[in-house]
Amino acid sequence: YLSMFYGTDGVFRFCECGVVFELLYCLTRATSDWAGGQSFFSRKDSIRTIYTSLQNELRKLVTAGRSGAAGNSSHLEELLSHLSEQLSDFVQARMEIAEFYEKMYSLSSQKSIQSVELVHSLECILQKYSSRFHHPILSPLESSFQLEADVLTQLLKAQAVISEWRFLPSLLNLHGAHTKLHIWGQMFEKQRETRKHLFGGQTQKALQPPHLFQWLTRLKNALLSKFSFYFHEALSRQTGPSEMKALTAKTNPDYCGKISSFIRKYDAQNVSLIFDNRGSETFQGHGYHHPHSYREAPKGVDQYPAVVSLPSDRPLIHWPNVIMIMSDRAAELNTLDKVVHFYDDKVQCTYFLTRPEPQFTIVVIFDSRKSEKDSHFISFLNELSTSLKNSKHFASLKPGSKG
Repeated sequence: YLSMFYGTDGVFRFCECGVVFELLYCLTRATSDWAGGQSFFSRKDSIRTIYTSLQNELRKLVTAGRSGAAGNSSHLEELLSHLSEQLSDFVQARMEIAEFYEKMYSLSSQKSIQSVELVHSLECILQKYSSRFHHPILSPLESSFQLEADVLTQLLKAQAVISEWRFLPSLLNLHGAHTKLHIWGQMFEKQRETRKHLFGGQTQKALQPPHLFQWLTRLKNALLSKFSFYFHEALSRQTGPSEMKALTAKTNPDYCGKISSFIRKYDAQNVSLIFDNRGSETFQGHGYHHPHSYREAPKGVDQYPAVVSLPSDRPLIHWPNVIMIMSDRAAELNTLDKVVHFYDDKVQCTYFLTRPEPQFTIVVIFDSRKSEKDSHFISFLNELSTSLKNSKHFASLKPGSKG
C-alpha cells in the first residue's frame, strides 16, 4: 500500500500522508485507552470525547472523498475515503459498546441483573456493525473488536443460563469465553515479547495486561465460581470428594468452602440453595439430560429442590416450613438486600432466607432460637447474595468502585 502514497511523478504526498498519520495516531491512542482501561465515565479527556473528535475528522475525509469522486481523484484519495468511512463505522461501534458498558454499570445497583436482555442488546449492536469495517488494512481492528465482543457475549450468556440452572449451555459458554480469553492473552504476550526485544527487558516488569482484559477475566472467574456452586452435585459425580474440594478451593470465591466454614463456626444445621422450578417445562434435575428425554414435571415440594445442600442432604422435615416462608414472605425476599428471619416455636428452629436471583433462594437453618438482628448471619447472607448476583463486578466498571 505504500505505493499509493506516491504521485504519478514519484513525489511522496506529505499532505495526504500527514492526515493519514494523524488519524492513525488518534485511533491508536483511542484504542490503547480503551483496552488500557480509560474510563467510559470520565468527563475529562474521556474515550467518548476522543472518539467523537476522531469521528468528526473521519466524516470530513469521507465527504471530501465523495466530492472529489466526480473529478480526477487519485487512488490514494479513494482509498482514504473508503477507509475513513469504515473507520467511522468502527468508531461509532466502539461508542455504542461504551454505552453498553455504562448500561451494565447502571444495573449493578438493581435487585437482579437481566442478562438475557443484555445479551439481546449486545447482539443487536454486533449485527448492526457486522462487516462494516472489513477492509484488509483494518483487519487487526476488526479482529480485536470481534474478540472482545465474543468474550463479552459468551460471558453474559453464561450468566443468563446459569441463573436458569441449565448445565450444558452454561458449561459451553464458559468454555468458549475461556478459550477466547486465552487467545487474547497469547496476543498480549506476543506484544510484550516484541517490546522486550525492541526496548530491553528492564522496562517490561511493570507491564500488565490491558484493564479490559483483566476485567473480563475477573468476570469469567466469578461466573466459574458460581457455576461450580450451582452445579456442585453434577460436578461432584465426576470425581472424588477430596479432589472436588481441592478444585472448588481454587475458585474465588469458594462458595462451598465459605458455607462449610460458616456451618462449623455458628453450628448451623443446614444451608441450602433452593431452585424454584415452577413453570419450568425443561427442568429434569442435576446435570445434563438429552433434550428429547422425558421426565414428569415435579409437583408439590419437589418444585423447590435444594440444588445445593450442606453439610448433607436437605432436611425434609423442614421443607414445608421453608416453602411456606418463601410463599408468605415473597415480597420481602424480592426486596434488595433483604434477609428474612423466622422462628418456629413448635420445632424450636430458626430460619434465615435471602434471594440472590428470582429463581434461587438461600436458606440457613438453626435448631435453636437466633436473633433476627444477629449481624454475623445478616452480613454473611448479604455478602453471599451480592456475590452471586455479580453486581460488584458490574460496578467495578467505574473507576474507584470495588469489584
